[in-house]
Amino acid sequence: MKDLTKGSPIKLIITFALPLLLGNIFQQAYSLTDTIIIGQQLGTNSLAAVGSTQSVVQLLFNITGGAVTGFAIIIANNFGAGDEKEMRRTIARTIIFSSIITAIIIAVVMCFSTQLLKALDTPDSIFGEAKLYLCIVAAGLVVTLIYNLEAGILRAVGDSVIPLIILIISTVLNIGLDWLLVCVFHAGVAGAALATVAAQLISAVVCFIYLIKRRPFLIVKPSDFKFTMQSSIKLLSSGFGMALMYSIVDIGSIILQNGINGFGEDIIAAHVAARKIFSVTLMPFSAVGATLVTYCSQNAGARKYSRVKKGIRDGMLINIGWATIAVAMVFLGGRFLVGLIVPKGNAAIVDTAVLYLKIAVLFYYCLGFLLGLRSALQGLGKSLVPIIASIIEMLWKVATVVWIVPLLGGKNGVPSGNIKDVGGYFGIMISEPVIWTVCAVVIVIIAVITLKRLPDDATDS
Repeated sequence: MKDLTKGSPIKLIITFALPLLLGNIFQQAYSLTDTIIIGQQLGTNSLAAVGSTQSVVQLLFNITGGAVTGFAIIIANNFGAGDEKEMRRTIARTIIFSSIITAIIIAVVMCFSTQLLKALDTPDSIFGEAKLYLCIVAAGLVVTLIYNLEAGILRAVGDSVIPLIILIISTVLNIGLDWLLVCVFHAGVAGAALATVAAQLISAVVCFIYLIKRRPFLIVKPSDFKFTMQSSIKLLSSGFGMALMYSIVDIGSIILQNGINGFGEDIIAAHVAARKIFSVTLMPFSAVGATLVTYCSQNAGARKYSRVKKGIRDGMLINIGWATIAVAMVFLGGRFLVGLIVPKGNAAIVDTAVLYLKIAVLFYYCLGFLLGLRSALQGLGKSLVPIIASIIEMLWKVATVVWIVPLLGGKNGVPSGNIKDVGGYFGIMISEPVIWTVCAVVIVIIAVITLKRLPDDATDS
């Protein structure tokens, strides 16, 4: 465990974020390997089928994961305040509330998967594979929830190393199962989805054993399942606030996916490849953001507000440094990275994906501030502002599909490295960079105001 209320903020942030970053790297290594196997072994259509569901899959993960992250803020706050009894009660409530949320999500997806994919304008040629992949992933949310709960609780009390070790084991198994089911047993996209669920199940079991053996003070008992109106409202406000923030953005992404799917299989494949590389370059931002949630929550619980300010400053410096590295990486090696995913002989698809990445990465400085400060505000219990910023982002994505794409040529674009040839898809390319900039400005202003209004420390920092 790591108490983030004592010691050098930047050292604590780096040492806590590094295991999270390594965990993200292993997750993305699997995700990238999965995409490479699908693209190279099953072809462009299967790659497009999986890609056409990614916005929905991300929404499912982020609703459950976002809720757990929000609940963990309260757990970290209890830990920072030294109240282990209330912390266990918070964990018990977290288990109940997150289970209800996940059960509802699974039921909705299973009942309405066909209607959902039709609403996304999924091409008929990939519809069957897309539905199969989506349903298997949705059913596996039970396993995903269990692991996220366990890892979220450990991180809330400052333990980011054990979740990393377990994640590494899961990733290795995931890649091995992926290769076995897709390449050896020829199970197609279903094999890729099943490999993910099986590996997450193993992670959940190992993590649970660790909790019982090494962190017994985190194990809840029947007596901990006590619900009061005040504690439930506080927990649900934090959990739903984080889940809503993520889901609002993803709802916008689903609408955006509808616009992308209308361009056909080649554009979808290019977009999938670009987004996979984008996800890799996003990892340090995600690690710093997750660290700031726990860091700010623990220090706010201990009423050490000067440390909160120092930690946020140091986190933003780290994000600026990474944005610079990401720009160099994409401009110097973007074509090589995309070429690992896209089947050989598809130069136009590669060109399109590289163009997408070059446009996006130039705005990473804004994205770093947006993600970092949004997480810090969540850690301080200020969930309304990030939600508002997420609503703005969603509305802009709707406007992109309804207005920007038709304005720039509609869905007549073809895969190309030239802006003039990709038609309305250029609107998709610039959609997120524009809104990152707008939301970053809003978040920076409000964060500055919020930090100035923080009270003096209750204890020496």
